[in-house]
Amino acid sequence: MSFKHLLQVKILQLHPQFNKEILEIGLRKFKCMQVQAGDHIVNSGDVISELFVAEKSISRAYRTSENGEEQTLWIEPELKFLTDMVSFRNGMPNHMNIQLYEDSEVMYIDRKDLLELYAKYHDWSLFGNALMEEYLIYVFSITNLMFSNDATSNYQLIAQSYPRFLEVVPLKHIASRLNVTPITISRIRKDKQVKK
Repeated sequence: MSFKHLLQVKILQLHPQFNKEILEIGLRKFKCMQVQAGDHIVNSGDVISELFVAEKSISRAYRTSENGEEQTLWIEPELKFLTDMVSFRNGMPNHMNIQLYEDSEVMYIDRKDLLELYAKYHDWSLFGNALMEEYLIYVFSITNLMFSNDATSNYQLIAQSYPRFLEVVPLKHIASRLNVTPITISRIRKDKQVKK
């Protein structure tokens, strides 16, 4: 299945009644680039005007604290829409980096092109609404889960929902996302193996 077709499926998940001709008009606005493992598609301080989708790579957003420590803000699977929403919406410099863990093709659309699609085509406007709703629901649900669960429960949630994270994402990044030390994650893994 081509990347363009995968992107089309992703868009249709958010707005299933999309007119096919209008969907194709918008898909032509997406551009493509090849990104190597470890590269950034967004750098701190940039004004972000693109919405990205990585075909085959897990991605991570992180910021660097004043003492130089990387703090992981989120980790996402492949085929998720990625950007810094504040910078994308308000045209302000962002405060995060977005990095890919694996070699991947990345498709992206410029905000200007997306806004033109929203203004011209009702279907694209409905897609934009659904995208924002999905983003807000996701942010609230993940935030609630992370704060209401302990580190073991959150680690198990990752293991059950996103098992590939445990194969690809460095332990220190998972620990940072869960706001615990790598030693805590190692203990959780060890306890899990003992219980098996």
